[in-house]
Amino acid sequence: MPDFVGLPSARRYVTVQSKFVVAQVAALGWTGVAVVISLAFAQSLAELVSWPYAVVLLAAVVWLPAYLAAFIAITLVLDDPPALKVVRPGTPVTVLIPVRDERTALVATMAYLAAQDYDGSVRVIVVDRGSTDDTPNEARRAALRLGLDTEVLCEPASDRASARNAGLARVTTPLIVAVDPGAYLHPSAVRLLVARLSSSPSDTAAVAGDAVVRNHQDGNGAELLAAEYALGANAVQRVNALFQGALVAEGACSVFRTDAVRAVNGWAPGAAQDVQLTWRFLERGWRVFYEPLALAFTTERITIGSTARRRARYAWGLLAALHEPGRRALRFPFSRFLTAVDVATPVLDLVFTVAWVQAVVFLGFGQLSLVGFHLLFVLPMSLAAPALARRYQRDVLDEAGLSVARRGGVGRLAPLLWAQAVQAPIGVWSELREIQRLRDEGPDDVTQVPLRVPRVRLRP
Repeated sequence: MPDFVGLPSARRYVTVQSKFVVAQVAALGWTGVAVVISLAFAQSLAELVSWPYAVVLLAAVVWLPAYLAAFIAITLVLDDPPALKVVRPGTPVTVLIPVRDERTALVATMAYLAAQDYDGSVRVIVVDRGSTDDTPNEARRAALRLGLDTEVLCEPASDRASARNAGLARVTTPLIVAVDPGAYLHPSAVRLLVARLSSSPSDTAAVAGDAVVRNHQDGNGAELLAAEYALGANAVQRVNALFQGALVAEGACSVFRTDAVRAVNGWAPGAAQDVQLTWRFLERGWRVFYEPLALAFTTERITIGSTARRRARYAWGLLAALHEPGRRALRFPFSRFLTAVDVATPVLDLVFTVAWVQAVVFLGFGQLSLVGFHLLFVLPMSLAAPALARRYQRDVLDEAGLSVARRGGVGRLAPLLWAQAVQAPIGVWSELREIQRLRDEGPDDVTQVPLRVPRVRLRP
């Protein structure tokens, strides 16, 4: 990626406080319009269920979803990260890779690390968590072959957080890059992560990368689900990075200040350990940002319920962080707002689903108001968010010299997967299953999948 990418421009930067006010005013204004118009034409609904219950249904199906969808869409419009001040950093970094029975994925990740255009020294610590195959020796052979300064630690029967903490004890560099095995890092990923950290305020503790996900399952439909899943995750990262929320974390590839990680006692065990670590940073008044140009290509099993399962893990992780002893008040009011929304998301999904089922039943009896108001005030904003996220991602891939296959006719309908009417019912079921899985199986790791090459090509 050339040095001119991310250099300062002539655009005037608007403060985060101002963007938060604008997003709130716009979202509340849109919701106010929805309230006035829906109440003016809700007489028939009130005659069917009474006015108090009609107001409850309108709030659950129209007003709250319209407000949240408008807030996200307006925030994405306002998202404009400041330019990089440092383009070619040279701070030494240590890459932590916890691994278990993933020698092929590990070697591929190490090969991409060896190809980084980073000017500073890069040391790799591979923490083997009790592999039953030849992963540790394969890592040593790959290090010799690739010329990587690599140390292999053995921590049998440890979870991912414990493995990372074991590696943390061996780190001697100012910065840590946490990478998942099987992640293909763009050749400029490490440089741009450190560049964003070096260009950010001095109280910045971490910068998350941008994960481009490919589906482990075959077929155009599976790839379409993966693309929409990645766009949704990136949109959440952008919103949380702008307003300092805990969901900016990205496990595939992120950079951390070593002293900051040690100050919060490293990674906490859990399915959302990166979210909990980010929360600890925010509690201490430190910032966490997001660098969309730091690309990491990963492979996961993606289904239509993957977004809901991710939200369940994040909500679970936030609740665990909120119950940690010695809690502190968050530094920024917009951080507190996002935390409240993120924790309440499963409850909001449940409330919407219950009300939406009634709206569909009323539709069968000729009562169109609830569904009609939802289509008028919620759906446009729900479709605006993926459109903005897709535009941003297209710009990012263009600057990185990459392109993706064009969508067919069915692909143009993919943004409907973001609709509240689709995600909330699936979310309720998926969140209940995810919570039960976490209780039964423990909070360790997401299931690993075999390695696949991302379907991305370099433009001439």
